Amino acid sequence: MMKFPAILLTLLVCLTMLPVTAFAAEGETPIKLYLNEKLLAPEVAPRIVDGNTLVPVRIIAESLGAKVSWDGVKRAVTVVKGDTNIQLTIDKKEATIRGARRTLEVAPVIVDGNTMLPLRFIGEQFGVKFNWDALTHSVHMFRLEETASTTRPEATPTPSGNPGQELEEDEVDPQPTPRVTATPKPSLKPTATPTLTPTPTLRPTPTPVIIKQGDQTVFTPTPTPTPTPKGTLAPVGSILPGVTPTPKPTPDGLIHVVTSIQLTDKQLIVKVKDGELLPQPLKLTNPSRIVFDLPYTNLDDSLKMLMKNNNGELPSQHPYVEKVRFSNFSDNPATVRIILDMKQPADYRIEQAKEPHQLVVSLVQHRLRVVIDAGHGAKDPGALSVTGKHEKEFTLAMAKKVSALLAQDPRVEVLMTRSDDTFIELDDRVAFANENQADLFLSIHGNKYKPETAGVETYYDRPESLDFANLIHRNTVQATGFPDRKVRTADYRVIKYTTMPAVLVEVGYLSNVEEEKLMYTESFQNQVAASLVSAIKEYLNLK
Repeated sequence: MMKFPAILLTLLVCLTMLPVTAFAAEGETPIKLYLNEKLLAPEVAPRIVDGNTLVPVRIIAESLGAKVSWDGVKRAVTVVKGDTNIQLTIDKKEATIRGARRTLEVAPVIVDGNTMLPLRFIGEQFGVKFNWDALTHSVHMFRLEETASTTRPEATPTPSGNPGQELEEDEVDPQPTPRVTATPKPSLKPTATPTLTPTPTLRPTPTPVIIKQGDQTVFTPTPTPTPTPKGTLAPVGSILPGVTPTPKPTPDGLIHVVTSIQLTDKQLIVKVKDGELLPQPLKLTNPSRIVFDLPYTNLDDSLKMLMKNNNGELPSQHPYVEKVRFSNFSDNPATVRIILDMKQPADYRIEQAKEPHQLVVSLVQHRLRVVIDAGHGAKDPGALSVTGKHEKEFTLAMAKKVSALLAQDPRVEVLMTRSDDTFIELDDRVAFANENQADLFLSIHGNKYKPETAGVETYYDRPESLDFANLIHRNTVQATGFPDRKVRTADYRVIKYTTMPAVLVEVGYLSNVEEEKLMYTESFQNQVAASLVSAIKEYLNLK
C-alpha cells in the first residue's frame, strides 16, 4: 500500500531538483565580468539562463552608476539613471522603460536572496556595449561617453584648476558631492590605448618629459593631429561592433593563412603563407594577459588539428608566459586571436621582422608608468593668488618635486606632461597618458574662491579611480593640515578620458592668505610631494 506514495514522493523530489541542477550545470565555469577592462566582483556569481547572463542587482548599480529600488509587495525592481527608468518584476518576462512595455528574453529571478537581472538588457538601455570572450568565459562591457558624470546643482562651481574649462577663478562657493563607497581595487594597467578622433587642424604636440633614474630626456615629436575625444573610448584590438573601428583590410584585401605560432624564450613569432599581418594588441588584467587579434586571417589546418572545442594551446618557453592559446576568434572579419597567459605583467614591443610574412613581438619587463600633470602653463596661468602669484608656478614646482621623488624608485617610470612653462591642450595631456599606457595619472592644482574658503579637494570621474582618489586625499590632508573638503566627482577632461585610474588634487586655496603663504614655500611643497609619492606607491603596492 505504501509503494505508490513512495514512488510519487521520489518523483516530486526529483522534479523540484531540476531547476537547481540546470543552474549548476550552466554555472560550472565561473563567468567573469569586466567593465572597461576592470574586473568586477559580484557577491553572487553570474548565471547563464537561456543564453542570457543574469547578474546581482548591486553590481549593476555600482558599475553603471544607477539607482535601484525594491518593492517587496509587487516583487518589482526599478533601475533609474538620468532620465532612463526601467521597471522589472521577478519571474516576469516583461519590462517597462519610460512607460513603454518591452518583452524580455529571460525574467529576473531571486537566487540565494539576491535579485538577479538580465545584464545585457539593462546595460544596453544605458549605452553599454558587450563582447563575449568564449576563451576566458568572460563578459566584457564597455561604457560609452556620458554627457556628465555628475549632475551638479546650479550653485556648484568649477574649481579654478578645472582642466575642462580654462577659467581663472570661481564665482560661487563649491559644495562637495557625496563620497562614494569604495569599490574593489581596480587593475593597475590600462588595457589599451583609446581610440581618439583627431580634429582636422594640425598643431605641434606638447613636449612630454620622461624621467628615468638620475636623468631626464626631452622628446620633441613632429606635429600630429590633436586628438579630441568623441563618443567611445575603446581598447584597441577588441572586436566589438560600435565601439572599435573596423579592422583595416590587408593591403591585398585577401584572407591570409596563419601557418605557425611559436613562443621562444624571447619572442612571439607568427607566420603566414603570404601577405602582411596587421595585429591589434590588447592588454588584459586579473589575470594578466596579452592578446593579439589578427584581422583577415584564418588558421592553417595544421594548427586546427591542435585545437579542442575551437581552442588551441601551446607550451611556452618564455619566463614571463605560462602558455599560449589561439583560436579562429571571429568570421566577420576572419580573425585569429592569440592569447598569452602571463606569469607576471609584462610589456610588448612589435619588432621589425627579419623575414617576410612574419609578426615578431618581444616581451620586456614591465615598469609601472605614472603620469604627473602640472596644471595650466604659459598662456593659461590658472588662478591668481592673493599676493599676485600664478597657479601654474605652484603646480609646476609641485609636479617636479613629486616626479623627482618618485623616479628614485627603479620600478617606476615617471612621465611629466610638462617640465617648464609650456601650454599644453587638455586633450594632448590625455593622449600622452593613454598612448604611453600609464598605470596612474595625477593632476596637481591650486584652488581659488572667497578669502575665508580653505581646504583640500580631490576629484575623480570613473569608479575605478576612487581608491586612488581616497589615498591621495587622505595623504594630502594630513601633509598640509588644511581642512578636509572631501573627495568629489567631476567630469574634468584629464580624469574623464584617461584610461587608467586618474585623480585631480586641489592642494589648497590660493585665495586664502594662510594657505597661500604656505603653498609657495619650499618646505611645504617638499612635505606635500612626499605625501603624494607615498600615496602613489601605496596604491601600486610598492613597499
